[in-house]
Amino acid sequence: MILPKIFIILLFSFNLFFAQNISIVPTLKKIEHGNVAEAKKDLLNLKKKYPNNPKVIFLEAVLTEDGAKAQELYNLITTNFPKSKYADAALFRSFSYYYALGLYKRASEIKTLLTSRFPNSPYLKNTDRVFPLTDEVVMVSSSPYKPKPTTNIRFTIQAGAFGDFKNAEKLKNKLLQAGYYSTIKPKNVNGKTLHIVTVGQFTDHDEASTFLNIFKNKYNFSGRVVPVE
Repeated sequence: MILPKIFIILLFSFNLFFAQNISIVPTLKKIEHGNVAEAKKDLLNLKKKYPNNPKVIFLEAVLTEDGAKAQELYNLITTNFPKSKYADAALFRSFSYYYALGLYKRASEIKTLLTSRFPNSPYLKNTDRVFPLTDEVVMVSSSPYKPKPTTNIRFTIQAGAFGDFKNAEKLKNKLLQAGYYSTIKPKNVNGKTLHIVTVGQFTDHDEASTFLNIFKNKYNFSGRVVPVE
């Protein structure tokens, strides 16, 4: 049976419509709740079906641990898909990446781009930062990190958990000397006291995740984003 040409066109348009309207929100929620392995499985399936969809590219960038490679994907979205639903989120993640690296000039440029392209983006409120005059990398700063002048801190990164307080203090001091804000908090686990070392202060989960990816690549350690208690 030969299908009418008009039917083939309609079928193609129908499939294209649903391909463009796929949702990655359930997978992003899996990532937020720490189900990264499941999220990666979702990504593999989506890439097979929609390899060039900007939403899928964004999801791949979020799951990419190499910060530089993630930036290539975010840049692909903002350059080739400037009207994508996640274009402003991609710009914000790029902003957070360069700001965390201490490349303030580049971060400022991206903030300007985000403001001009998406003046109503909800991410703009999280770009209100102080920009030093030089591109000094914060990671090699010898002066202690100063806490952010804001009360809207919702997330931090758990860098380690130690039974021995001296080991926790050693890691905390190392982080402070590297230029990061760090704290130690006791936590009772099954009757045993653990000393939890945290690093960084973040207003949203995306910002903390971006920093965590950079930190993993730079210091080769495993940490996780946790809410501030």
